[in-house]
Amino acid sequence: MKINRTILSVLVILLTLSCVEEPEKVSITALPLKWRESALPLTVKVHADFSSLNAIDGSSDDLPLAAADDGLYDDYDLMQEMQKAWNDADDAREYFVLDHGQAAGADPYTDLDDYYDGEIGIYVTENWFSSIGYGVLAITSYFAEQRTDHLRMVHGDIIVNFRDYYFSFDKARTQESTTYYDLPSVILHELGHLLGLKHTTSSTVQSIMYPQLGSTEVKRTLGYYDSLSISNLYDTNTQALKTAQAFSSASVDESMKNADDGQEKPKIIHGYIELRADGHCRHFQDGSLIHDHKVF
Repeated sequence: MKINRTILSVLVILLTLSCVEEPEKVSITALPLKWRESALPLTVKVHADFSSLNAIDGSSDDLPLAAADDGLYDDYDLMQEMQKAWNDADDAREYFVLDHGQAAGADPYTDLDDYYDGEIGIYVTENWFSSIGYGVLAITSYFAEQRTDHLRMVHGDIIVNFRDYYFSFDKARTQESTTYYDLPSVILHELGHLLGLKHTTSSTVQSIMYPQLGSTEVKRTLGYYDSLSISNLYDTNTQALKTAQAFSSASVDESMKNADDGQEKPKIIHGYIELRADGHCRHFQDGSLIHDHKVF
């Protein structure tokens, strides 16, 4: 009798286990995107083709310096100013190296995959990508390793569409014309993507990550929402680092040993995020559309 009860108990347990659904795996499209903490600050190189805007703006061959009313960054050119704005958004860390004379070594590529070249850059191209098409002011292209709880960025570039749109460094020119888009505003937005931030689609939230920019609009500063978003994204990195450091050196050595034992390397994912003139934005990963949204 006792044996029968034991058998019955085992059967009940087996039946119960068979009815329990396995937890669903988190889709990689929902995972946060960010750099390893040790990869920061990023060195971003600006391609020399941006100097072609200076003929339009009546400036010199160098990137124009920030104006006094652009903030507290008079010593920086406008590209560096936009990077410093992100540095100043988070007291816990710096995101970009600020140094004059950073010029991208490579010319813009015709294939997005070729941008994975070890040099983070800001580029312009008049040969816009046929796979992306019309309506896109700029994109941020990124490569990332698939991790358990996030996508770890290993490379990224910003590419601006000079084929279909006109841009200017001159704030007054942008505000007085319906033809030109403010280039520093575009770059400030794309730098947010380069750090891993995604779009906010609510017009009631004051954020540079709003996925639409109209001609005549100038947005060269970050708001509280942007500061909070970037801090929250990377504060989880800091906590994870502290947790890892709590393990013994033996555990670390073992993990390094496993890494050297030929275990499969993380999958590399290639994605890009659009900034459009019409606010209808799309996010792609490995050639597939993963987000399609409009501003409201």
